[in-house]
Amino acid sequence: MAETAYLGVDVGSTSVKAAVFTAGGRRLGAASRPSRSIRLQPGWSEQDMDEVWATAVAAMRTALSDTGDVDIAAIGVSGQGDGLWPLDADLRPVRNAILWNDSRADDLILDWIADGTSARLSRYSRTANWAGTAGTLLRWVKDNEPDRAKRIAHLLFCKDWVNLRLTGVLSTDYSDASIPFLDIERRVYDTATLDLLGVGEFAGALPPPARSIGIKGGLTPEAATALGLKACTPVATGTIDLGAQMAGMGLGRPGDVYLVLGTTAMLNVVTEPEAFAGEPIGATLAHSYADRFIRVIAPLTGTQAYDWFVSLHPDITAAGDTAAIASAYGRLAATAPVGSHGVQLLPYLAGERAPFVAPQATGAFHGLTTATTRADLARAVLEGVSYSMKHCFRSTGLDQPAEVILTGGGGRNALWCDILASVLGTTIVASDDSDHGLWGAALIAAAAVGHVDIEATPRRRERLRRHTPDPADAARYALLFELHAAIAGLSAPIWNARRATLRSSGDQP
Repeated sequence: MAETAYLGVDVGSTSVKAAVFTAGGRRLGAASRPSRSIRLQPGWSEQDMDEVWATAVAAMRTALSDTGDVDIAAIGVSGQGDGLWPLDADLRPVRNAILWNDSRADDLILDWIADGTSARLSRYSRTANWAGTAGTLLRWVKDNEPDRAKRIAHLLFCKDWVNLRLTGVLSTDYSDASIPFLDIERRVYDTATLDLLGVGEFAGALPPPARSIGIKGGLTPEAATALGLKACTPVATGTIDLGAQMAGMGLGRPGDVYLVLGTTAMLNVVTEPEAFAGEPIGATLAHSYADRFIRVIAPLTGTQAYDWFVSLHPDITAAGDTAAIASAYGRLAATAPVGSHGVQLLPYLAGERAPFVAPQATGAFHGLTTATTRADLARAVLEGVSYSMKHCFRSTGLDQPAEVILTGGGGRNALWCDILASVLGTTIVASDDSDHGLWGAALIAAAAVGHVDIEATPRRRERLRRHTPDPADAARYALLFELHAAIAGLSAPIWNARRATLRSSGDQP
């Protein structure tokens, strides 16, 4: 007899992953396929929407082929958030999708910060607006590609595009819909948000939002044939990627804190619904399946700073695979002391969106002397990103948690986890597993067909490491963090002058 199972899919900006799980969380098969980004100009980041669908199909088919005799009871899809995924009246892409990490609309953001538009918008979305959000990118397309803008009939998010191809149904969930057009307190779109950004004519293009654990629809005959599954197999509404990750880790109760140390970093805190208390830091998402909020404080640079430093040192990259490179980097950084002999990195290598929005921000090493070593710089990178995360957490005004769950590539770096624990002054519980989002997507699918109670499902057994703060290091880092925050606070005039100078000289677009 075929075993009942659920297909989870995670559609990211660098890869598409799929895996099949039982209701108890046992993984039966998995696959990953790289996802191509298109960069037509510096700062631009796009994807071919049809190519994303084809990559998703390939990943799903391979994962299913590894499972043996199973009965797929439901499918759950999660995906990268924000960005612009526009369709015409025939449900075909109007243009490439513009991704969350695109910076072409930086000038719009600076103008909206200056004239108060971003502050007024936050009254509804509880989010600090930035260049990669759907509203900002929609305005950019309207201003710069008017012929394409006139053809836009529907606005989706990444996972909604894949779900549309699976089911033929247009919809989204509350987590993706939250930014920037949702009145998050009432969980309805407010036309005032579109009018603020000058895109009021697109109000009818927004898909209706629903809870992630609802049924979006069933597989169309065409999609069923492509995947080798039964037509009408239920597909859940799905969620933004971080919602699936939190579901997969069992983090959905108020006070739960989840930190992702990936290419970008994300600090996620579950809260009860809150009254508006002024312009927020970061973003606020309506919880995927519960009447709660998720506060998301997401600086733009996480392991990207580590990757940048590694790329400059051929002897480190020559160490071998990813694990060997990380080991070589760790040995180098560990030879420098706490505080890196006074060197500090401002890790704003791609601008910044949390704990402040500053698309003009740039990275910098401070405290360099003739005695500075390469090891100091290597350790300063790890410390700088850790200071950034503390800056984000302090900006929330929330109480210090007893422990923080950590995942992402940086979570597999023991030295970085130790540094982060001492900088934050809290225990870091690091997970070496990388399929939380896939399991969360599958769990949402199982909940959508009534096979599990998602909030009562216990966390899967997994490989966890606990990193506790070193008291002496924590005391040192507390002082050094204040220096980091002061340098960051004094840097805005320098960033603005640099931007103006480079534009005048023709060295920056």
